[in-house]
Amino acid sequence: MVSRVHQPRSAVLALLVATTLIGLTGCTGDGEPLPSSTAVTPSGPVLQPGLPGEPNATLTGTAAAPVPTTTVRPGDVTFYQDMIVHHAQAIVMVETATPRLADTQVKALASRIADEQQPEILTMKTWLEERKQTVPPQATNPRLGDHDHAGMPGMATAAQLAALGKTSGVEADRLFLTLMTAHHQGALAMVGEHAKGASDEKVGEMAADINVTQTKQIQQMQTMLARLS
Repeated sequence: MVSRVHQPRSAVLALLVATTLIGLTGCTGDGEPLPSSTAVTPSGPVLQPGLPGEPNATLTGTAAAPVPTTTVRPGDVTFYQDMIVHHAQAIVMVETATPRLADTQVKALASRIADEQQPEILTMKTWLEERKQTVPPQATNPRLGDHDHAGMPGMATAAQLAALGKTSGVEADRLFLTLMTAHHQGALAMVGEHAKGASDEKVGEMAADINVTQTKQIQQMQTMLARLS
Protein backbone atom coordinates (compact mmCIF):
# COMPACT_ATOMS: atom_id res chain seq x y z
CA MET A 1 0.00 0.00 0.00
CA VAL A 2 1.40 3.40 -1.00
CA SER A 3 1.93 5.82 1.86
CA ARG A 4 0.54 9.24 1.04
CA VAL A 5 2.93 12.00 2.11
CA HIS A 6 1.46 15.31 1.00
CA GLN A 7 4.18 17.96 0.85
CA PRO A 8 3.29 21.69 0.90
CA ARG A 9 3.23 23.32 -2.54
CA SER A 10 6.16 25.56 -1.56
CA ALA A 11 8.22 22.50 -0.64
CA VAL A 12 7.50 20.94 -4.05
CA LEU A 13 8.64 24.09 -5.85
CA ALA A 14 11.76 24.32 -3.67
CA LEU A 15 12.59 20.73 -4.56
CA LEU A 16 12.28 21.50 -8.27
CA VAL A 17 14.53 24.56 -7.96
CA ALA A 18 17.16 22.66 -5.97
CA THR A 19 17.16 19.84 -8.54
CA THR A 20 17.68 22.35 -11.35
CA LEU A 21 20.56 24.05 -9.55
CA ILE A 22 22.28 20.75 -8.93
CA GLY A 23 22.09 19.98 -12.65
CA LEU A 24 23.52 23.37 -13.57
CA THR A 25 26.45 23.22 -11.13
CA GLY A 26 27.62 19.68 -11.84
CA CYS A 27 31.11 20.84 -12.82
CA THR A 28 33.66 23.29 -11.54
CA GLY A 29 35.01 26.08 -13.69
CA ASP A 30 37.91 23.93 -14.85
CA GLY A 31 35.74 21.00 -15.87
CA GLU A 32 36.30 18.93 -12.73
CA PRO A 33 33.17 17.04 -11.67
CA LEU A 34 31.69 18.03 -8.34
CA PRO A 35 30.72 15.40 -5.75
CA SER A 36 28.09 13.09 -7.17
CA SER A 37 24.71 12.42 -5.62
CA THR A 38 23.43 9.01 -4.62
CA ALA A 39 20.44 8.05 -2.54
CA VAL A 40 19.05 5.79 0.12
CA THR A 41 15.76 4.03 -0.43
CA PRO A 42 12.97 5.04 1.99
CA SER A 43 10.80 2.43 3.71
CA GLY A 44 8.12 2.84 1.04
CA PRO A 45 7.15 4.88 -2.01
CA VAL A 46 6.38 8.55 -1.47
CA LEU A 47 3.49 10.33 -3.20
CA GLN A 48 4.41 13.82 -4.41
CA PRO A 49 1.47 16.12 -5.27
CA GLY A 50 1.62 17.42 -8.83
CA LEU A 51 1.57 21.05 -9.90
CA PRO A 52 -1.79 22.57 -10.91
CA GLY A 53 -3.22 20.58 -13.80
CA GLU A 54 -0.67 17.78 -13.40
CA PRO A 55 -1.14 14.33 -11.84
CA ASN A 56 0.52 13.24 -8.61
CA ALA A 57 3.83 11.35 -8.89
CA THR A 58 4.95 8.28 -6.96
CA LEU A 59 8.62 8.57 -6.01
CA THR A 60 10.83 5.67 -5.00
CA GLY A 61 14.53 5.05 -4.45
CA THR A 62 16.90 7.84 -5.45
CA ALA A 63 14.11 10.14 -6.53
CA ALA A 64 12.45 9.94 -3.12
CA ALA A 65 15.47 10.56 -0.86
CA PRO A 66 18.59 11.95 -2.55
CA VAL A 67 21.66 12.39 -0.34
CA PRO A 68 25.07 13.73 -1.43
CA THR A 69 28.15 11.51 -1.41
CA THR A 70 31.75 12.43 -2.11
CA THR A 71 33.36 11.23 -5.31
CA VAL A 72 36.79 9.65 -4.81
CA ARG A 73 39.25 11.41 -7.07
CA PRO A 74 41.80 9.08 -8.71
CA GLY A 75 44.58 11.64 -8.19
CA ASP A 76 44.03 11.60 -4.43
CA VAL A 77 44.08 7.81 -4.34
CA THR A 78 47.30 7.59 -6.35
CA PHE A 79 48.95 10.28 -4.23
CA TYR A 80 48.19 8.45 -0.99
CA GLN A 81 49.21 5.05 -2.37
CA ASP A 82 52.53 6.41 -3.64
CA MET A 83 53.18 8.48 -0.52
CA ILE A 84 52.67 5.43 1.70
CA VAL A 85 55.40 3.64 -0.26
CA HIS A 86 57.62 6.73 -0.13
CA HIS A 87 57.15 7.19 3.63
CA ALA A 88 57.81 3.49 4.18
CA GLN A 89 61.26 3.75 2.64
CA ALA A 90 62.07 6.74 4.84
CA ILE A 91 61.26 4.61 7.89
CA VAL A 92 63.45 1.78 6.55
CA MET A 93 66.29 4.27 6.11
CA VAL A 94 65.86 5.51 9.68
CA GLU A 95 65.77 1.96 11.08
CA THR A 96 68.86 1.02 9.07
CA ALA A 97 70.89 4.09 9.96
CA THR A 98 69.97 4.78 13.59
CA PRO A 99 72.25 2.18 15.24
CA ARG A 100 75.15 3.46 13.11
CA LEU A 101 74.74 7.22 13.52
CA ALA A 102 77.19 9.17 15.68
CA ASP A 103 75.98 12.77 15.66
CA THR A 104 73.31 13.57 18.27
CA GLN A 105 71.51 16.07 16.02
CA VAL A 106 71.35 13.60 13.15
CA LYS A 107 70.03 10.92 15.50
CA ALA A 108 67.35 13.28 16.82
CA LEU A 109 66.26 14.23 13.31
CA ALA A 110 66.08 10.59 12.22
CA SER A 111 63.88 9.76 15.20
CA ARG A 112 61.62 12.73 14.47
CA ILE A 113 61.17 11.69 10.83
CA ALA A 114 59.99 8.23 11.86
CA ASP A 115 57.73 9.62 14.60
CA GLU A 116 56.04 11.94 12.08
CA GLN A 117 55.75 9.65 9.09
CA GLN A 118 54.44 6.53 10.82
CA PRO A 119 51.18 8.24 11.94
CA GLU A 120 50.85 9.78 8.46
CA ILE A 121 51.02 6.30 6.93
CA LEU A 122 48.22 5.17 9.26
CA THR A 123 46.10 8.18 8.31
CA MET A 124 46.56 7.52 4.59
CA LYS A 125 45.89 3.80 5.05
CA THR A 126 42.63 4.51 6.89
CA TRP A 127 41.49 6.99 4.23
CA LEU A 128 42.07 4.44 1.48
CA GLU A 129 40.33 1.65 3.39
CA GLU A 130 37.27 3.78 4.07
CA ARG A 131 36.94 4.38 0.33
CA LYS A 132 37.50 0.74 -0.64
CA GLN A 133 40.80 1.52 -2.37
CA THR A 134 43.91 -0.66 -2.56
CA VAL A 135 46.36 -0.14 0.32
CA PRO A 136 50.05 -0.81 -0.43
CA PRO A 137 51.54 -3.62 1.72
CA GLN A 138 54.15 -1.16 3.03
CA ALA A 139 51.38 0.43 5.12
CA THR A 140 51.57 -2.48 7.57
CA ASN A 141 55.26 -3.35 7.14
CA PRO A 142 57.64 -0.84 5.53
CA ARG A 143 59.88 -3.66 4.30
CA LEU A 144 57.11 -5.48 2.38
CA GLY A 145 56.30 -5.15 -1.29
CA ASP A 146 58.32 -4.47 -4.41
CA HIS A 147 61.40 -2.41 -3.58
CA ASP A 148 62.10 -1.37 -7.18
CA HIS A 149 60.70 2.16 -7.24
CA ALA A 150 63.15 3.79 -9.61
CA GLY A 151 60.39 5.90 -11.14
CA MET A 152 59.33 7.44 -7.83
CA PRO A 153 61.09 10.75 -7.01
CA GLY A 154 63.82 10.64 -4.39
CA MET A 155 63.74 6.91 -3.67
CA ALA A 156 67.05 5.35 -2.66
CA THR A 157 68.27 2.39 -4.69
CA ALA A 158 68.83 -1.06 -3.22
CA ALA A 159 72.59 -0.46 -3.50
CA GLN A 160 72.33 2.82 -1.58
CA LEU A 161 70.32 1.20 1.20
CA ALA A 162 72.87 -1.61 1.38
CA ALA A 163 75.69 0.92 1.65
CA LEU A 164 73.83 2.72 4.43
CA GLY A 165 73.69 -0.54 6.36
CA LYS A 166 77.45 -0.99 6.15
CA THR A 167 78.62 2.45 7.25
CA SER A 168 79.11 3.82 10.75
CA GLY A 169 80.08 6.99 12.57
CA VAL A 170 80.37 10.26 10.69
CA GLU A 171 80.29 8.41 7.38
CA ALA A 172 76.86 7.04 8.28
CA ASP A 173 75.73 10.51 9.34
CA ARG A 174 76.73 12.00 6.00
CA LEU A 175 75.24 9.22 3.89
CA PHE A 176 71.97 9.26 5.82
CA LEU A 177 71.65 13.04 5.45
CA THR A 178 72.47 12.85 1.74
CA LEU A 179 69.95 10.09 1.01
CA MET A 180 67.21 11.55 3.20
CA THR A 181 67.61 15.01 1.68
CA ALA A 182 67.09 13.55 -1.78
CA HIS A 183 64.19 11.50 -0.43
CA HIS A 184 62.48 14.59 1.02
CA GLN A 185 63.02 16.51 -2.21
CA GLY A 186 61.27 13.66 -4.02
CA ALA A 187 58.33 13.93 -1.63
CA LEU A 188 58.05 17.66 -2.36
CA ALA A 189 57.98 16.88 -6.09
CA MET A 190 55.11 14.44 -5.49
CA VAL A 191 53.23 17.06 -3.47
CA GLY A 192 53.72 19.60 -6.23
CA GLU A 193 52.41 17.18 -8.85
CA HIS A 194 49.36 16.39 -6.74
CA ALA A 195 48.62 20.09 -6.23
CA LYS A 196 48.02 20.53 -9.97
CA GLY A 197 44.61 18.88 -9.67
CA ALA A 198 41.62 19.28 -7.40
CA SER A 199 41.77 17.23 -4.23
CA ASP A 200 39.84 15.99 -1.25
CA GLU A 201 40.15 18.51 1.59
CA LYS A 202 41.83 16.04 3.96
CA VAL A 203 44.27 14.90 1.26
CA GLY A 204 45.10 18.53 0.51
CA GLU A 205 45.80 19.18 4.19
CA MET A 206 48.12 16.16 4.37
CA ALA A 207 49.99 17.32 1.26
CA ALA A 208 50.39 20.80 2.74
CA ASP A 209 51.70 19.39 6.03
CA ILE A 210 54.23 17.21 4.21
CA ASN A 211 55.37 20.21 2.18
CA VAL A 212 55.95 22.42 5.23
CA THR A 213 57.57 19.76 7.42
CA GLN A 214 59.91 18.30 4.84
CA THR A 215 60.95 21.67 3.44
CA LYS A 216 62.10 22.65 6.91
CA GLN A 217 63.87 19.33 7.46
CA ILE A 218 65.73 19.65 4.15
CA GLN A 219 67.14 22.95 5.37
CA GLN A 220 68.16 21.36 8.67
CA MET A 221 69.83 18.41 6.97
CA GLN A 222 71.76 20.66 4.58
CA THR A 223 73.05 22.63 7.57
CA MET A 224 74.08 19.44 9.38
CA LEU A 225 75.74 18.04 6.27
CA ALA A 226 77.76 21.23 5.81
CA ARG A 227 78.90 21.02 9.43
CA LEU A 228 79.97 17.37 9.09
CA SER A 229 81.77 17.80 5.77
